[in-house]
Amino acid sequence: MRLSPLGALVRWLARFLPEHEREDIGIEIAEQTQALRTAPETTGAGQAPDWSYVWAVLIDASVHAHRITALLADQRAYFDFHDLLDDAKALQLRLERAYSLTCTAPRLEGLALEAGVDLATVRRRIDIRRAETVAAELAPLQRPPAPGAPTWSIDYRSHGGFIATSEPAEGTRPWRFWGMAPTAASAAHTLRWYFLDQPPHITFDPPQSAQQPYVRTTTESDVSTEGPRVHELLEQRGPLYDEHLAACAAARDVLAHCDDIADHLAKRAGELNATDPQLQRPHDLLKSPKGDSNDHGGFAETVHWVPAHLVVSTNHPSWGDFDGHRDRAPFDIVEGLLSSDLEAFTHRLFTDEISLMRAPGWAGPLYGVSANGNHRVHTARMLNLPWLAATVLVEPTPPSWGISDLLASDNTDEERRRLPRPQRARKRQLLITGLIRRGIIDGDLTGDRDWPILRCRHLPAAWLLRAPQYATHVNAIYERCYPGALAQLGIPLAIGTDPAAWTQWLTAAAQ
Repeated sequence: MRLSPLGALVRWLARFLPEHEREDIGIEIAEQTQALRTAPETTGAGQAPDWSYVWAVLIDASVHAHRITALLADQRAYFDFHDLLDDAKALQLRLERAYSLTCTAPRLEGLALEAGVDLATVRRRIDIRRAETVAAELAPLQRPPAPGAPTWSIDYRSHGGFIATSEPAEGTRPWRFWGMAPTAASAAHTLRWYFLDQPPHITFDPPQSAQQPYVRTTTESDVSTEGPRVHELLEQRGPLYDEHLAACAAARDVLAHCDDIADHLAKRAGELNATDPQLQRPHDLLKSPKGDSNDHGGFAETVHWVPAHLVVSTNHPSWGDFDGHRDRAPFDIVEGLLSSDLEAFTHRLFTDEISLMRAPGWAGPLYGVSANGNHRVHTARMLNLPWLAATVLVEPTPPSWGISDLLASDNTDEERRRLPRPQRARKRQLLITGLIRRGIIDGDLTGDRDWPILRCRHLPAAWLLRAPQYATHVNAIYERCYPGALAQLGIPLAIGTDPAAWTQWLTAAAQ
């Protein structure tokens, strides 16, 4: 920084001053500089605030609050000013929150703010406008309910928690969800995403106000005590429960005639690894990439019977191999099966809830183990048990992504080490353009030419937006679980499961 001779002299002399005097002089000079700024004239009706001046006021006020805090905390002040210090810290925090709030306001199109309104009014109007924006962005993703689809009623609470209920169906499908979402529209979207392959009817009870604000979900939003539990699912019994018991009886008969149970389980694990291997990439691939707006989000959780063969990802990616972690667990499960009443065995197997995450897809969902249940999922597959009573969680897809968001989701992408980021962005843009052109997804690329935003109206599965090596890896597993699924989207099998062919097929017309 170039200084005038006088400025250089002042800075040189300042080193001889005590520290607290240098700080006082610095603040005074800063205040005099701020005083030279011209405040905007009073704005008339319909005029937007001078946001630069608003921000400068709050930043300067925060600096003063920080200075007050430092002075009161200084031991040289002799007395205990902790009451004043707490007030000063609280003021500083409120100023920082006010600054953050006013930084949000200019980004919201259609937000109306008059001169003189207080911060509480500003905050509520911002939150209402954010909720309106979320609803408008999610609206294009709504699809007509499938024929015969059930009706779900959502009780959305003011704190962001919600309960969704439908008619019981003897355990063949969920009957209740609990979840959290920042808006009522987000709660409905979460449920629609869960049932992507069979869109449901959705209503709200009680009905939602058009002026419902955006909600920052917290622990107060937790309504899990009202959610379903696996023991309730087991108590419903039903046809899938009966199928499970029959499979347990068949597995027990096989085990009773085994000379070496360890060898039997090892052979079954080998067969599964050869014919039904797990997802070998991080199971985050089953989740949607993070979108371009933090205002979208939420989750929903339920319990139901899950086809065991659709659990394609666990924390131990080779069937039967736990890498030394509780290796005896499968044998304990087998012992329980051989020595217990089948219903008692079933309750012990599932009451400590298996937790799965659901990855919706156009032909049906896939699942991955999240927090609990790895050993039981492995053992169920090795024993050829067809159903798992489990807790299932889903996180909804956002409606839009920036190309940079999609690149960031490839956290182990080898191209990150080989290609500059702009080149990777161009390649991803060509892939997305191909997905749209081929009619696989319904959406548009808008905004900046080099770093556009993808806005979707229909997305058959979130993993289709991933890099080719990831998208085709999941495609191959999906086709194994749902034979003919790729053809439903017009994707040839040899193309949808090969990264190079997938890239060529999507980008050929654009090159």
